[in-house]
Amino acid sequence: MGKISVLKPGFYSSVQDLGRFGYAHLGIPAAGAMDQSSFLLANYLLRNPSHAACVEMTLRGAMFHFDEDTEILLCGAQANIMINGIFKQRNTVLPIRAGEVLEIGNFTAGQRMYLSVRGGINSASELGSRSFYKGITPSSRLKEGDQLEYKGQSYTWPPPHARVKPRVWNRESGLLEVYPGPELTILEVATTDRLFQTEFTVSALQDRMGVQLAELLPHHHREILTSPVYPGTVQLTAGGKLIILMRDAQVTGGYPRVLQLTEESVSLLSQKRPGQKVRFSLLEGI
Repeated sequence: MGKISVLKPGFYSSVQDLGRFGYAHLGIPAAGAMDQSSFLLANYLLRNPSHAACVEMTLRGAMFHFDEDTEILLCGAQANIMINGIFKQRNTVLPIRAGEVLEIGNFTAGQRMYLSVRGGINSASELGSRSFYKGITPSSRLKEGDQLEYKGQSYTWPPPHARVKPRVWNRESGLLEVYPGPELTILEVATTDRLFQTEFTVSALQDRMGVQLAELLPHHHREILTSPVYPGTVQLTAGGKLIILMRDAQVTGGYPRVLQLTEESVSLLSQKRPGQKVRFSLLEGI
């Protein structure tokens, strides 16, 4: 069994998989990779099971030492990637040898990058998931000196050289596809029109629990009875703030649920930086 030693943890790095399910009645969030599109692609290109745990890095990269031969792949945000000081590409399989050091620099576009290792990260599984979450796993983030296990393997075949074209996170439209939320119909027509016509700004008030938009959406409705919420639920507070719940969000809430993002839109939003613009696009036929 190989080990990855965390030399520098970056701003906020953690182990994530697709999340833990079936425990919402106990108040336990699903957690899991914020950008599940990049997470799934990282595992797919490395021929891992779709649920294999990866390292999720936020805002800037980290530095890792590998003590056994393996193969890795990095997807998501754009950044300089080096193995033993030699620049490497994202979205392509990279062989890494025992004793080599992987270093990822500051992100130049996007907010989250995923490090997939052949066979997945073999960290402790809690309630059916390896996803870090405070109170469920021993730690909520990686720190210097931590070690992560993986199945070390030697490879005799040449690595593939194909790579996929990375997604462009700063695309101008910033469209977030949505379904109508349970309380959308209680809004006045003018408020609903403004919801879909406004270009909202992603604020700096964001984390793994939720993302707040800067512009207010005034309305005249009170809070609702506490009801189920999910990653991607768009809540409208009494003061007109729009809060989009993310992977570590609570499982119930008392604000009107006006919209529900698609899975792809949750992934897209997770890569949007403060100051970038988004708009809601209601799926046709809904």
